[in-house]
Amino acid sequence: MNEMMRREIETQANLLPKLQPTLAELADTLPRMAGRIYAGGCGDSAFAPQALQDVFRSLGVEIISKTSMELSSYTRFQPSDTVLLSSISGGTKRTVEAANAARERGADVVAITCNGESALAQAATSTLEMPFKPLSRKTPHTLDYAVTLLATAEIARSHGGFEASTLASALSDLDKVLAAAEERANQIAEDHSPEGKVIFLGSDCDLGTANYAAAKLHEAGGLTSFAAETENFVHGMNFMLEPQDMLAILASTEAGIRRGQTVADAFSPLCATHILENEKSIPKPANALSLLLGTTFTVQFLCLKIADKMGLHLEEPRAGRPRGSQHAAAQSAAMGF
Repeated sequence: MNEMMRREIETQANLLPKLQPTLAELADTLPRMAGRIYAGGCGDSAFAPQALQDVFRSLGVEIISKTSMELSSYTRFQPSDTVLLSSISGGTKRTVEAANAARERGADVVAITCNGESALAQAATSTLEMPFKPLSRKTPHTLDYAVTLLATAEIARSHGGFEASTLASALSDLDKVLAAAEERANQIAEDHSPEGKVIFLGSDCDLGTANYAAAKLHEAGGLTSFAAETENFVHGMNFMLEPQDMLAILASTEAGIRRGQTVADAFSPLCATHILENEKSIPKPANALSLLLGTTFTVQFLCLKIADKMGLHLEEPRAGRPRGSQHAAAQSAAMGF
C-alpha cells in the first residue's frame, strides 16, 4: 500500500546528492541579495525557511521566515529588501500576490520553482528553476519539500560567501540516514492510536519541521495533528492530552534537546511521548542541514507508517475517508481566490 509515497521518500537518497552541484551553480548565478532577506510561501513552502533557521545561522545569514499572506498583506517592504518565494508549480495565488506586493515596493524577488514559465517566475526579479519533476502531487509531499530545502539552503550558502561544495557532505550516506529514519519511525508508529491526536513540538528551526510533520498527517486523510512551540505547549495546550494521544518532540539544537527532554519526562505519564534527537559529527554548516534532513525523513516515514497502519489510500481524495471529493472541491475553491 502507498508505494508512491515510499518511492518519493526513497528517491531523496539519490536525487538530493545528484541535484546539489546544479542547485549550487544556479544559486551562484543569482544576483547578490541585499538588505533584509525574507523567505516564504504557502504550506510546505512556508515551513521550509522556518525549518532552515539553524542552517541559515550556520552560514551567517539572517533570513526572516513568513507566510505568503504575511508577506503580501502585512509586510512593509523597502526597496533594498530581497524576498525568496517558493512554489513547486509557481502558480500559488497568495505567493504570486506576495511577489507582486514586494515588487511594487521596489524589492527584489527570487522565485524558487519547478516552472520557469509560471506566474511566480514572471512576477519575480530572478528565478532558480529546480531541475526535477515531482513523482506525484497526490500523496503527502516529501521529495519536493526536500529539494526546496536544499535549493533555499544553497541560495543562503551562496549569499554567505561559502564554496559550492559546502553543503555536499550533508548529503553523503543518505541511504543510511533514510534507513535510520525508517527504523525510528517504526518505533514511534507502534504507539500511534487511530483514536488519538499526534502533537509535534519544536523550538526555533524544529518548530518549522513540527509544522511540516503535522501537515503531513493533515494531508494523509485529515488526521488530527497539531504543531506547537515546545515551551509554549506547557502553558495550557498540554491540557488537551489524553491517554490515546502521542507527543513527538523534535530537537536538533542544544537548547531544544535540553528543554525537550524535560517536557518529554514531564508528560510521559499522560500519553506516549517520544523525543527525536539527531546528532552527527559533520562540520558546520553541513551539520545543520544533515540534522534537518534526518528529522525530516523520520516524520515523512512516520506519516507513511501511520497511513499504512490505518489502511489509508494516500492517492485518493482525503485518503479514501468519507467526503473526500467534497473536501477536495472546497480546497480547490479556496485556493482559487
